[in-house]
Amino acid sequence: MEKILFDLIESKSSKKINYKEFIETALYHPTEGYYQRNKIKIGKNGDFYTSSNVGDVFGRTLGRWFAYCLGNFSIEPVIVELGGGTGKIAQNILSFMKAHHPTLFEKLKYIIVEKSQHHQNIQKQLLSKWNQVEFYTNIESLGELNGIIFSNELFDAFPVHVIEKRQNIYYEVWIVKGENGLEEHLEPLSDKGLLDYLKTYDIKLKNNQRLEIPLPMMDFYESLVQKLERGILLSVDYGYTNEEWNNPLHREGSLRGYSQHKMIRDVLKHPGEMDITHHIHWDSLMKCGLNYGFQYNLLMEQAEFLISCGVLKDLEETFDPNPFSEASKRNRAIRSLLMPGGISSYFRALVQCKNVKGCDRNLFPEKV
Repeated sequence: MEKILFDLIESKSSKKINYKEFIETALYHPTEGYYQRNKIKIGKNGDFYTSSNVGDVFGRTLGRWFAYCLGNFSIEPVIVELGGGTGKIAQNILSFMKAHHPTLFEKLKYIIVEKSQHHQNIQKQLLSKWNQVEFYTNIESLGELNGIIFSNELFDAFPVHVIEKRQNIYYEVWIVKGENGLEEHLEPLSDKGLLDYLKTYDIKLKNNQRLEIPLPMMDFYESLVQKLERGILLSVDYGYTNEEWNNPLHREGSLRGYSQHKMIRDVLKHPGEMDITHHIHWDSLMKCGLNYGFQYNLLMEQAEFLISCGVLKDLEETFDPNPFSEASKRNRAIRSLLMPGGISSYFRALVQCKNVKGCDRNLFPEKV
């Protein structure tokens, strides 16, 4: 991968690439990109965990809430999952809905949009028995949508530009070929797209502050929200609001690599062999959604969201002496998701509604 990046840099007349190009290549190169390689990425034997690794609780809870929304709001029985990972969430959602909402299940269409051929192959194998599932590689293949669209840790994987402010001047961080490999190089910020983003979403950096600018994520998001005619958009991820970005703790930005569950701060090392991620900009998603006709934004901690969706209905209070029973395993999974300092502590859920009457009042009823 390093040679591929060196060749890419040499092909440029400026002999440099920005972070967006670097991340696109490191993650999505057709043969050597991290997400394209035939390698386990999620779970104990991979590089990182997601909420789907904690038993079937996350998918069951989404299935419970999706069934409520599809049954009580005027939206079509269509669920679109953006970036399906291993397919476990889809499997758990479908299993729950088939068991508890069979009439709705018979009408359901479940669409997975997955860019990685490696992951789509895994999904097709796992979900082969479900006739409701359709697979796409991009959202451009979809027409107007009426239903529910959701993602879990999708937006944090989009390539980003990196900027930095020094002595009241904004710079873009570029990558060049140095004596010891890939190195950073700063030049005054001139990219109109980046300047417009700072102005549109009211982003102001302090001196010596670095920040990732998610232009590809926002391009994707704008295309997505325009496709949704009526329905609910759920985005689960980790990120900060504009106010939180100004916390001194985040002054160096959030771009990180993960390999074998270890965080790597210098993402220029070992490209193609690790995941590269960043914290997303919640305010940008909310403001953009409002600009494209969404009437409602609700940003919640993941634990609060799961409780509102009815996750505690799966928590069996009765004692089971068998620690390997399904009830005992599910109870432990629920507690690990909800306990302070657990996996949910790092994530939030953004719920946005478009042309859904009553969404602001009845989104999470007491009895789901």
